[in-house]
Amino acid sequence: MMKFTIKTQSNTLTQHKIKKYSLLSASLFFLALMASSATAQNFPHIKTFGFDYVPLNNRLEEATWLAQHHDWIIGGGGNWDAQLYGTIKEANPDTKVMTYLAYHSISPGIMTWLENWCSENGHNPEDLYYHYHTDTTINIYSGGTRTVPGFGNSGSAALLEEARLRVRWNGGWVGINPTSTTFRRAFEALALDKIGVQGVPGEFLDGLFLDTFDGIPNRGYWSSILENTIELNPDDNRNRDEIYALARQDLVDAKMELENFLKQHAGNTFKVYANAADADMIYHWVPEIYMGHRDKTMQVAIEYMAQSTTGLHRIPRLMQVYEDLENGREMLIRSQTNYASTQQNIPYGFTSFLLAIHYMINHENAYFMYHEGSAANYAGSPYGNFRTSHWYQNMEVNIGVPITRAGTDSWDTSNTDHFYELASDSGYRVMDREYSNALILAKFGNGGWVGEYWKQPNRPSIEW
Repeated sequence: MMKFTIKTQSNTLTQHKIKKYSLLSASLFFLALMASSATAQNFPHIKTFGFDYVPLNNRLEEATWLAQHHDWIIGGGGNWDAQLYGTIKEANPDTKVMTYLAYHSISPGIMTWLENWCSENGHNPEDLYYHYHTDTTINIYSGGTRTVPGFGNSGSAALLEEARLRVRWNGGWVGINPTSTTFRRAFEALALDKIGVQGVPGEFLDGLFLDTFDGIPNRGYWSSILENTIELNPDDNRNRDEIYALARQDLVDAKMELENFLKQHAGNTFKVYANAADADMIYHWVPEIYMGHRDKTMQVAIEYMAQSTTGLHRIPRLMQVYEDLENGREMLIRSQTNYASTQQNIPYGFTSFLLAIHYMINHENAYFMYHEGSAANYAGSPYGNFRTSHWYQNMEVNIGVPITRAGTDSWDTSNTDHFYELASDSGYRVMDREYSNALILAKFGNGGWVGEYWKQPNRPSIEW
């Protein structure tokens, strides 16, 4: 039997005698108390969302199911027609729909759209892009490198078009240029087109998801080498820090111009979420964007909050995320198991651990997504099946609301409804948060695991 030190504090759990309580028993309590709801916020205890990137136009039954389980639906293949939109709103008028646009790379199809807009509105298409003045080599995400010719005395490009800045995705697609006024106006027109409900003039979706938001001013291994661009460093004598600070400023300014433009058409409740991908990007790698320009990035997405390997190191990030939510930031927060049940059985502890982490930081400003499989498996597993891979039935259990309790929480503050540290020993910590119908526990160690049990008149206690 593993012994641990109970943190000295007067909280509700330490008043109970610790007895053996297995994960299997915990799962039975979960399933025995399952309940569901499909009105307004789908589940009263937690808000949810989904990356549902499969076109849904001919799958109206699936769209109805999503509306009854997700408070935000993101994606849909960009095909939001009147029938699909109407089906979702009929199933749940309060479910919101958000479309997706990359804000780092430019796909060939989007490139054609933007360049056609330039031609129709009297702009030079090359004004959409950054261009290298020197032959430049970047790292490619799928492996290897790509060398792009520069245009000018120090480069080998014969045409300016050949020198367009490239990014790490898809073998080196062309990147966005938020410094350019032409790009900003063209992208606003593109976004307005994408958020419109096809066939219903004047009807718009509820939000826009900007993917890989911080990619252009990335200074690390995946950098697009902005210091080699004509637009940001024409004389090749500007300080590197100054160049990236300017790019960050241009990025957030362009985002705010886009948001204000879309709100003029879709209404002030319209949301523009910037995808930070990982909490580390917000608080460690590029805090200059997300904290330095916090007022311009008040809606962000975290795609990798926790995985099956999440351990002790993640607790400080959970605290930072919760503090951010408390201070008014809105977040889409996703966690995943790393592999799908079609590949192998997923231990109950993995899924429960992810769910428990979400409940640790559950907040009115946050929406959560459980995701089975690899991070790239947006389209469900098997393909198009969101009910198995993008949902966990225990999310439907109404655990109630967080309650204020005696003792000192993880922030050393007394009498709050936040999460507390129940116990710790060498190599692990047990965190807990009390709700009106449940006590949630998460054990963080080398990968972490969780046990949950429910409040009842004679509820059992637990022991490791």
